[in-house]
Amino acid sequence: MMRRIWSICCSLKLAIVLTSMITGIAVIGSLVMHFNPQLFGGLNALSWHQWHNDYGSRAPLLSSWFYLTGFLLMLLAINTGCCFTEWLLRIRSSWRKTGEYLIHLGFILIIVAYFWGSFTGTRSEGERFNIGQTRAVAALPGHYLRLDAFEPVMNANGRPVDMKSSVSLLKGDRIVHSGFIHSNTPLIYNNLTIVPASYGQETIGYNILLTELNRTARIATGSTISLKDQIRLNILEFQSDAYRVGDQIIARGTDAINPAIFIRVSRNNESIWSGWLFLREPLPLLLQQAGFDFVVQSPILRFYSLLTLNTDPGMRLALIGSICMTIGVLFALFSFYYKRQRGDRPDIS
Repeated sequence: MMRRIWSICCSLKLAIVLTSMITGIAVIGSLVMHFNPQLFGGLNALSWHQWHNDYGSRAPLLSSWFYLTGFLLMLLAINTGCCFTEWLLRIRSSWRKTGEYLIHLGFILIIVAYFWGSFTGTRSEGERFNIGQTRAVAALPGHYLRLDAFEPVMNANGRPVDMKSSVSLLKGDRIVHSGFIHSNTPLIYNNLTIVPASYGQETIGYNILLTELNRTARIATGSTISLKDQIRLNILEFQSDAYRVGDQIIARGTDAINPAIFIRVSRNNESIWSGWLFLREPLPLLLQQAGFDFVVQSPILRFYSLLTLNTDPGMRLALIGSICMTIGVLFALFSFYYKRQRGDRPDIS
């Protein structure tokens, strides 16, 4: 009985049946995905367990093909593993098939690595970093990522073609890894992979002309503007889009729609007023008399980078699997031509 079960597990016919079923279900599934983008649109950006919790479990009928395909892939991996084990038991008499079975081994390792990473890994897209900003890496407790520099690369027509970032990974206050990343060149540290996803610009202030005083100034966080009568205006915070709810100021976004500044007004280094000032609203009389009437000359823009942070514990196993498959293909190719040169061909009756 056990021998019969083992024979079925090692059967080439079983592999053909499973492969055919996987192909057929995947074709049907691709149509389901096409007509249900709200369910499957984020599949590539999430691990399996994240997608299942957020989407798959809410539509079990539409996502059933996906789980069935995964189950059949596991069965195919088991079937391939049994074939590989059977070859190992008879390696002395069938060593010439080493190439084919190295390909089998590589396939098994890649499948195992894929499921391992899908169920225990994490994916986080669109993590926004300003230059100099440090943020905690949720997937690696105690680790922080800092964006040291960022530069978009444009072609002759002004279209972006690449994104160059310099990043540092810290554990506490100590840098454990750093380097440059750009398209198709990630930063890899243990199971963490960091790749650039996109970038953008935000307004962080304005270059202005003080019309009455006939000189330029900056409206940005940290700027100081000297006015008449020994009055100084310190800009403590700039929000490119905000609104007022009672006594609270709520930041709304990065587009320059309703800019506001939190200022402190002082005379002879003594504070005389502080509070939020919306630039589209009439200026307080105190600031008008001090010569703060202005005209905006240009916005002050700052680039920010959107990074993708993925963790995949199976990545090294997948690398080993791909190496096995590559060696197997080369070995099988060499073996084929060696047999052909010797005239070692099967008789067909």
